[in-house]
Amino acid sequence: MVKISDVMMTDVLTAAKTDTILDMSKRLQAHRIGAIVIVDNNRYPVGIVSERDIIRSLGIYKEQALNKQAQDIMSSPVLTLEPDQDIETAATLMSLNMIRRIPITVNDRLAGIISYRDITNALRKNYYMLEQKTEKLEDKANHDPLTGLFNKGYMEEQLTYHFELARRSRNSMAVMFLDIDHFKKVNDTYGHQRGDEVLKRIAHILKDKSRAINVVGRFGGEEFMIIGPISDYKSALYLGERIRTAVEKEVFSHENTDFNITISIGISVWNSSIASEKDLVKFADEALYTAKRNGRNQVRMYEG
Repeated sequence: MVKISDVMMTDVLTAAKTDTILDMSKRLQAHRIGAIVIVDNNRYPVGIVSERDIIRSLGIYKEQALNKQAQDIMSSPVLTLEPDQDIETAATLMSLNMIRRIPITVNDRLAGIISYRDITNALRKNYYMLEQKTEKLEDKANHDPLTGLFNKGYMEEQLTYHFELARRSRNSMAVMFLDIDHFKKVNDTYGHQRGDEVLKRIAHILKDKSRAINVVGRFGGEEFMIIGPISDYKSALYLGERIRTAVEKEVFSHENTDFNITISIGISVWNSSIASEKDLVKFADEALYTAKRNGRNQVRMYEG
């Protein structure tokens, strides 16, 4: 088993929480590395700032970005490992937490850092089978175990990606929230096992009726999300209606008793006035609430 100490970098670039983005950018460029570890006065890692964090901050803070401090943009708190732990542990933690770097500490002081690239290189040299296992763990970490759809964490990542893509390309995208109507009644009447079967069947319908370019996920409980590019407002509404109708026509059974399920759908469509992906989600949620309030089993577009 390969230990972290065999592959970790000991020459770690560090900064204080009060260091500016401008200063960190210069240091990252000078050292040609992708991240800097933020440490406290005792050299204990309290955060990480990556090139991606800096680029994201430029979009958020605009002209004030370069004067912002590390503590304003760093990923925190951070996971830490020790040098005598194995790289499989590090790979698993990175996969499950969707991170690419972990600081290494000895006696509560920064001693090094291990990155996903370090692990990948080691796995390619020593453990090809372990590399395959890591990929499976990453895939597992991105999916909901019950329905097989993408999970909330992955959907949030994709939401950020598609929002930025729409903003840069000026091509529209939509966020669709779908919620099973009276799902608690299903569990109370037919049991949680049958409720799980309902969730899996509806997940299958969502995948079947969505386009290949859509990203479909379970956002939590009986709530689902679909995101992706669209050509216009009407195409988003059409997709929602196609899914709603398919669910409504599906027949479920329990102990020789047939029953039907309906869903409510809220949709928001990106335009240049929407400042962030959080607003896009908020608007879709508001449209879903309108659908619920007005009788359920319907699709509502956010009208602003």
